[in-house]
Amino acid sequence: MSAVAAAGTRRDLAGAGAVFAATAVLGNWVEEFTVFEWSLWAVQAILALSLTLVWGYAGIFSLGQAAIYGIGGYAYGFWAINFADNTGESVTALAAAVVVGAVFSALLGYFVFYGNVTDVYVAIITLAVSLVLFAFMNSTSGRAYRIGDAAFGGYNGMTGIPRLTWRLPGGAGQELTRTQFFLFCVAAGLLIAVAIRLLARRPFGRIAVALQHNEERTGLLGYDVRWHKLAVFTIGGCIASFAGALLAAWGRFMSPTVFSLTPAALVVIWVLVGGRGSVAGAFVGVLVVKGFSSVLGGASGDNEPIVLGAILVLIVLALPGGIVAGIARLLGRVDLRQRSRRPSRVPGRAATGAASEPPAALEHHEARAGAAAPPGGPQRARLISTEAATKRFGGLAAVDSVTLEFPRGVSCLIGPNGAGKSTLLDLLSGRQRPTAGVVKLDGADLTKCEPFRRARAGLGTKLQVASVYAALTVRENLWLACYAMRRDSDEADRRVAGLLEWLHLTDDAERAAGTLSHGKKQWLEIGMVVSTEPSVVLLDEPTAGMTRTETARTADLVRELGATASVIVVEHDMDFVRRLDAPITVLHMGSVFARGTFEEVSSDESVIEIYLGTHHGDTADTDRADAGA
Repeated sequence: MSAVAAAGTRRDLAGAGAVFAATAVLGNWVEEFTVFEWSLWAVQAILALSLTLVWGYAGIFSLGQAAIYGIGGYAYGFWAINFADNTGESVTALAAAVVVGAVFSALLGYFVFYGNVTDVYVAIITLAVSLVLFAFMNSTSGRAYRIGDAAFGGYNGMTGIPRLTWRLPGGAGQELTRTQFFLFCVAAGLLIAVAIRLLARRPFGRIAVALQHNEERTGLLGYDVRWHKLAVFTIGGCIASFAGALLAAWGRFMSPTVFSLTPAALVVIWVLVGGRGSVAGAFVGVLVVKGFSSVLGGASGDNEPIVLGAILVLIVLALPGGIVAGIARLLGRVDLRQRSRRPSRVPGRAATGAASEPPAALEHHEARAGAAAPPGGPQRARLISTEAATKRFGGLAAVDSVTLEFPRGVSCLIGPNGAGKSTLLDLLSGRQRPTAGVVKLDGADLTKCEPFRRARAGLGTKLQVASVYAALTVRENLWLACYAMRRDSDEADRRVAGLLEWLHLTDDAERAAGTLSHGKKQWLEIGMVVSTEPSVVLLDEPTAGMTRTETARTADLVRELGATASVIVVEHDMDFVRRLDAPITVLHMGSVFARGTFEEVSSDESVIEIYLGTHHGDTADTDRADAGA
């Protein structure tokens, strides 16, 4: 762990300790019934933490956290009812509930993520699973529905669940008092929050955050997106099932209503109100919603839906990022005003957590983009090819039986709009699967390989529209790219420092990538591609939006990359293509139209005709523009 991450963890632990100390004082001061109510709030905050991890950090919008919560509660009940009397404790029931929740989450997540279900459909499926469980548990009132001594209970619920009890070896079981149980729940919630913060600083957590901001780029860097989603979802399930076990121990009762729509929606409301990007938001959201509902909801709770609706509307309109994010923005403005009154510092390199490279290393980066070269030597260029590759959209062939073998070095693909250039690059990178034909790398069939596997095999892809992590800093963008292949945090930090210098982005290192100019975004994405040490580089219109100076620098870089890698460039800028002095393939209507040097192609009358739209088939070519650039 880096010194910065270790310092952050120490601060988190100190803050958690202070909160726990204050809670302990309050817990021993208020009435027992209040402690009992607060215990439920602490349990619900732990449930909210599970959604904060899954949705707030990894961007997986799940409506199934309450269902996993219920599964954890029932699992605790089954285990505790059957074994607590014999063992004298129910702590093992907590562990059993977490295991059951983890298994259920892993199975559900596997079918969702490896079934390539994304975005809103994840929410729909997880909610559907919750409602199926709700219907099933309501129908389990018969004598046949029991495990050992524990009956499901149907719509009446499971009763007689033992409270949380612990026992030392050889000693008697000790049941936690209400105050002790409350403090246990608070301590568990705070430790889980600190653990999530720690995880977010580790490479696994940083990759999870990247998934939220740009899933496609994460895959193109070589990360297995589906595996990371499954891992995060499973960890979130462990937290939710742990909370469910505490719920069962708190009330000594589990009801099928935990699987209904209301609990599923409430978890989302808590996280939205507090702020889904912060673990503190889980606690704040529960405190605000439950606190106002308790005070204003009425004795019978009839007004609670009105209170919930009013709070949610107010937060969405006034604090769209949640309460915690709103407070952070306010404090940030105050801090900015205070800094503006201080004497300005000497301009230079922005303060960073990673050390800068010595001048000699920077000269090396300037000389040959050394950030992409591994210590053992340059990457060996590999031969990528297609055989009768075809991609159809309905009845229209965007790429029509293209057989090409791209030589090692730089190659250019040109053609009018709708010729199929970008679609062909998508077939090479794996973003799209061919309708027919194959894609090979050094003779190995890549046709069915996912984009992340192709990236690990040595393919680096720059997309037509700059694909970066807009909400993350420039430094974090480059770090994710550098870490992708080596999986060494220290090495990634070291290489990032050199890349920032080489890309002339040192002064922008701590800026959000989305705030960069279009040209700088292009360079950042090129830097990210170079960072993965590719042996085949796919560049789709790399100079779009660049100045002439930037275009000239890009041409130098592409030629340099061509010395150690196979580089395939799709470009409309003919001056840039001329600078590359590379073999050119002209595509027209999805097929190979001509091949040759720049001089041969530029003097070919038939090529000029298709660019001017006078060649036979130009009307059909115009109709193809929406099918693939």
